[in-house]
Amino acid sequence: MAHIKTHIERQSAFQFMTDELQFSSPMGRKKLLHRRFLTDPFELQMELEIQQAVVDFIETHHDTPVLAHLTEQLCQVNDISQTFVNLVDGNTLDDIQLFEVKKFSLICWKVAKLLNDNGFDWIPFHDLSVVIDTLDPEKNRLPQFHIYSAYKPELAEIRKKIDQSTDEEELAQLKWEEAQLEDSIRTTLSKRLSFKALQIQENLNQIGYLDLLLAHAEQIRHWHLCKPTITDGNSQFKGLFNPIVKQNTGKFQGIDIELKHVPTLITGSNMSGKTVLLKTVGLAQTLCQFGFFVPAESAEIALVDDILFSIGDKQSEMNGLSSFAVEILNIDKIIKAVKEGQRILALVDELARTTNPEEGKALVSSFVQIMSQHQVDALITTHYSGLDTPCRRLRVKGLKIKDNEQQITPDNINQFMDYSLVENHTDDVPKEAVTIAEIFGIDEEFLQIAKEKLS
Repeated sequence: MAHIKTHIERQSAFQFMTDELQFSSPMGRKKLLHRRFLTDPFELQMELEIQQAVVDFIETHHDTPVLAHLTEQLCQVNDISQTFVNLVDGNTLDDIQLFEVKKFSLICWKVAKLLNDNGFDWIPFHDLSVVIDTLDPEKNRLPQFHIYSAYKPELAEIRKKIDQSTDEEELAQLKWEEAQLEDSIRTTLSKRLSFKALQIQENLNQIGYLDLLLAHAEQIRHWHLCKPTITDGNSQFKGLFNPIVKQNTGKFQGIDIELKHVPTLITGSNMSGKTVLLKTVGLAQTLCQFGFFVPAESAEIALVDDILFSIGDKQSEMNGLSSFAVEILNIDKIIKAVKEGQRILALVDELARTTNPEEGKALVSSFVQIMSQHQVDALITTHYSGLDTPCRRLRVKGLKIKDNEQQITPDNINQFMDYSLVENHTDDVPKEAVTIAEIFGIDEEFLQIAKEKLS
């Protein structure tokens, strides 16, 4: 099962969504990078419920000071993981590390109070009041630390003598005794805190979790993402959209698509958005199984063990592999995973497009047949017609040329593209390449010869 970093690296849309998250603390991003790809329906459903609770919390308090106070506290959190390691290993903490523990414990106390006072109990925190009292004997509850005189009467007495002494030798002796006492107090404090080390670590993890959920909740509000429903049946998306395309163009036609545990061939003209469709389905599945909401009006999603792509691999090509070699290795990886019994979502763009049509059709038909035998959710885009393998077929509607009063140009062509999918009951593919070339003003002689060849 691929780590989240792998999904980020191989899916530009997923990287876009994770890069866009606005964290208040370093623990939020750290929690993101430790996020697991969830395949257990109950565990994933709980994650989605918690995320929904955070969304509701933000909606309720968006115009109140609560969120500002919460963000203020999270912004003060540092990653004290190494301090935690030192506690567990039985090392004596220095003053800076003791300060970090005190400051963090005070933040946890304030965050927990903010949440509890406002009716949010989905993310529990351990009570670290013992830690705070240990590091704050004067009970001033300020985020600062030093070895207080209140820790030992002897220390208070020595410090009093230091303030009064004028003899250099006596002063040096007193300073040495003070340092020895301070070291012994640090050791004692560290031993006491070691009993709370796991609770401190768990609270640090919860702070990161809260930060991540708050960041994603704001993203949900911005993009109007929807909470997916986990299903044992077919995955169904209504109004599925790609955030990158929507940001770059200002709009994106929502797509409705259902996956029926069979391979589906998708045809359509050039520029009809077939590749974007594959990437968008992959994004929605990925977001869902990492416990996030998805870019759609509604979504029912069947869980898989992995999402495997064959949509070009520039890095492998840069390493010396041909595009066909990269593609065929990706296809082999998909087939092996399927034959091992894994539940796979396979997304394949223009399979065998770089080889001759005769062999290309054979490879596509062979792949579709194997996916069909194993009842795999596989979306395969193709320009090949005449594929004789029985399978489900969809077609992107494409250019709306008829009844258009406005002239279609390269600048407005996207306005005349209909990206919706329809069932295709033939093995023919749309033939709009020459039409699109004409719109782009390509050489007339070149296009005329092409038309004669076609006729």
